[in-house]
Amino acid sequence: MNKKNKKNRLLMGILLMLGCLPSGLLIGIIGYKAGIDIFPIYLLFLLSMGIALVLQTALHEAGHMVFGLLTGFRFLSYRVLSMILSKEDGKLKLGRFSIPGTVGQCLMGTPTDREKKPYYLYNAGGLIFNFIFMVINYLIAFLSRNPYLAIFAAANAMYDLIMLIGNGIPFDGTGIANDGMNIREMKRHPVAIDTFYNILDSNELMSKGARARDIPEEAIDLREETLHTGSIGTSNLLWKENKLMDEHRFNEAEAFIKEILSKDYPLLDYHKKMLLLDQKYIDCLNGCFEDITDKQTLKYLEGARKSALSVIRYFYVRALYLKDEKELEKSRQAFITLEKGYPFKGEYQTEKELMEIAEEKLRQE
Repeated sequence: MNKKNKKNRLLMGILLMLGCLPSGLLIGIIGYKAGIDIFPIYLLFLLSMGIALVLQTALHEAGHMVFGLLTGFRFLSYRVLSMILSKEDGKLKLGRFSIPGTVGQCLMGTPTDREKKPYYLYNAGGLIFNFIFMVINYLIAFLSRNPYLAIFAAANAMYDLIMLIGNGIPFDGTGIANDGMNIREMKRHPVAIDTFYNILDSNELMSKGARARDIPEEAIDLREETLHTGSIGTSNLLWKENKLMDEHRFNEAEAFIKEILSKDYPLLDYHKKMLLLDQKYIDCLNGCFEDITDKQTLKYLEGARKSALSVIRYFYVRALYLKDEKELEKSRQAFITLEKGYPFKGEYQTEKELMEIAEEKLRQE
């Protein structure tokens, strides 16, 4: 992590702590006036924050959905934590899916009329809902005569404010760009709006069972002016690299990865990790694998190995290369467990094929 990222993370951490102060003071005052001991207040606060994590995340994503629908977007999927409600063959289906570093996501299909290319309200909808419910929760906390309800509302207001700060201020220190970062990029660089729409179209294809190899070449914008706009622009590089991997053009994929990393593109840490995993996969196939030693990357991989297919694939192929049968079985079971409720069938098939290719090659050696 470079100095700029460390400084930004420190600043964001300070802002988030300051965001906790209003509700923290309010909860203390409510408990003092009601004569409630500190320990019960602490337990109620922890319980309230646990509920707020789910409730306010659900409302945040509902905000994206509502304002997306109001501006012409079409519903594709709605996720809170690892539970995802997606549209499949015109029907709603419940499954399991998660992206490390995120607690929710609402994906929409692009408007039928794309001439005006709306983007702001869809991206800002979650923040708008968090602001509305923060005000409501603070009103309940101030006006309620029930101290327990007031403390519950104050805790929810705290979480709303945390989400407003954490999602509204442009930031990508967690490895994923937040709403504020996406809005700023599209506002500054109109060309990023086209990529944003292409991403939504590609996600819609994937939700219907398509694979990376099925993404049209014309949907991937590799012009330098686009690639330097920010994380939305550089996502084109990931789509292209994913296509090469899915088409099993491993030599081209390796050369492309090296080219990407040799240039000063504003890649997200998440994107860099995905490229690293594919490079390590190719290294295993070529018989020149070296273990990942970066502690932050290893920590991320350990946290994501049960929910991210590409991470499971990395551990599986690594185990094949190192002839670690225990790790191999562990990764195989994690992969199988995800299959039933996984909403992107094409992606699952892609990863399964890559694992089979590695199995066939490395078992022979």
